[in-house]
Amino acid sequence: MTLPPFTKPHASATDRVLHLKAKGLAIPRPKVAARKIEMVGYERLRIYFLSRRDHTLLGKPFLPGTSYNHILKIYECDAKLRAVCFSVVGQFEVLLRNRISEELSARFGSHPYFDPKAFKTKELHLEALQKLTSVYNSSKDKRAKHYKDNYSNPPLPAIWTLKEFLTFGATSRLLKALDGPLVKAVAADFGVPTDQMLENWVEALVDLRNVCAHHDRLFNRTFQKQPQRYQNAGVPAAGVPNNKLRALILCLDHMMTARGASVQLDAVVKKILTKYPEVRLAEVGY
Repeated sequence: MTLPPFTKPHASATDRVLHLKAKGLAIPRPKVAARKIEMVGYERLRIYFLSRRDHTLLGKPFLPGTSYNHILKIYECDAKLRAVCFSVVGQFEVLLRNRISEELSARFGSHPYFDPKAFKTKELHLEALQKLTSVYNSSKDKRAKHYKDNYSNPPLPAIWTLKEFLTFGATSRLLKALDGPLVKAVAADFGVPTDQMLENWVEALVDLRNVCAHHDRLFNRTFQKQPQRYQNAGVPAAGVPNNKLRALILCLDHMMTARGASVQLDAVVKKILTKYPEVRLAEVGY
């Protein structure tokens, strides 16, 4: 089957406003609406517009009573959700890196990356060593420069220094490479029963962090990486879809509380949502 070529022409912000009005969106101040589209970008707002259109009708008109301000409120709520989630995931990332570093150095000394017993397999050991070396060599951090200027051996700095150069994604990959009993010990400190579940939750949170960092949407998002359910602890809570934001928030709250750094993100998000009735609770898993 041959697909048709893309033929849509350029459309100005004013053209976009006229298009939205033709679809039934109430826009009392067209010039202000066009300015917002110029500043934010139509494609960024488009997903919010689509969420309030009737896809069962020809032409997909906006649902009756939908206004431009209604859409902007949803967008504003989404921005606030991203901000609070990004902040708490960042706190968790620091806690996780520190805990991994402590466990590694307590068991294998200052340079555990050279000990095969710290890793699941030889292949994972080699991959981790290559990644850590790359992270260190490309780092512009003054602590990396200090080590390079003052020490010749080992070729990498101590784990408690090197872990500061890791991204959340690199931390997640390191966690998956480490020996099971070691990861299980880290998991226990975060209130998680198995190493596999911790790896799964962290991988899902990396996805959440990346969405927030790149200013993508949390509103009405279906997450591809979903947390396993911890049945004994009821996390995520019964009835909460695994592929929506709240499932990740509940897992994050559980681990932060277990580590002694409770932030009650779920309560914070609920408070935000009460101020934005334009957002349907189910669209974020509530």
